[in-house]
Amino acid sequence: MTRKFDPPHQMKATEVNVNLEKVSLSINKQIILDNLSLQLSSLHSILMTGQNGSGKSTFLKIISGLLKPDTFRLSKSDTNKSWSASRKYLRKHFCYLHQTPYLFSGSVHDNIAYGLKQQGLSRYEIDHKVNEALKIIALQNLSKRDSRTLSGGERQRVAIARSWVTSPSFILLDEPFTNMDKHSRHNCYDVINQLIEYNTGIILTSHDPQNGELSFNRHLHLFQGTINEKDL
Repeated sequence: MTRKFDPPHQMKATEVNVNLEKVSLSINKQIILDNLSLQLSSLHSILMTGQNGSGKSTFLKIISGLLKPDTFRLSKSDTNKSWSASRKYLRKHFCYLHQTPYLFSGSVHDNIAYGLKQQGLSRYEIDHKVNEALKIIALQNLSKRDSRTLSGGERQRVAIARSWVTSPSFILLDEPFTNMDKHSRHNCYDVINQLIEYNTGIILTSHDPQNGELSFNRHLHLFQGTINEKDL
C-alpha cells in the first residue's frame, strides 16, 4: 500500500475555478457533445461515467487542449477570443493521461523530471520535486529503474507523478485502471486520494460507478451529448 503522509503547506495548491460554456462537437454529423456548460473547481474530485462512445474521452481531450471543438468558451477568461488562446489556458491548467500511459525511455527519475526540465528549473529544484513525487507514489526504490521494465500499475503511477510535479490545476484520468490487478488498483487509489488532499482537481472516467475507495465529491454522467450531475 502507498504510505500516506501529511503534505507540507507549500504543496497545497490554491483553488482554481474554470467555467466552460458552449462546448460542442459533432463528427460525421453525429452530435458527440451538445452545447455543454460546466463549472469546475480544483477542489473537486469528479467521477465521470457514461457508456462506450458517449464522449468521455473526447470531453477530456477538449478541456486539456488536445482536441479542437466546434464551439467553446471560457466564460471567466479574457483569453477566450480564439481557440488558440483558450488552448494555451487549458494546457496550463489541465493535464490529460491516457488509459495506457506513455513513458519515455530512461529511468523513472528521468520520466518524472521531464516536464520540470522543460520549465528550466535548477537541478536542485528538479531533484527535490521528483523526490516528493516518488514519495507520493511510493516508488523511491525504483528511481533508477528503466521505465520499460515497470508493471502496468507502476507505469500509471509514474505517469501521474510526472503530471503532478508540473503543478496542473486538474489531472484528467481516462479509464486509468484498465487491465490492472487488484493490488495495482489499490496503489493507484492511494496516489489519487493523496493528490486530492493536495487540492489537485481530479476528473476520472470510468464505466464502473462503484469506486468507493476514491474520495470523489462529484459524479457527472455523460449521456447523448449532455452532462448530468448525479448522486455519489
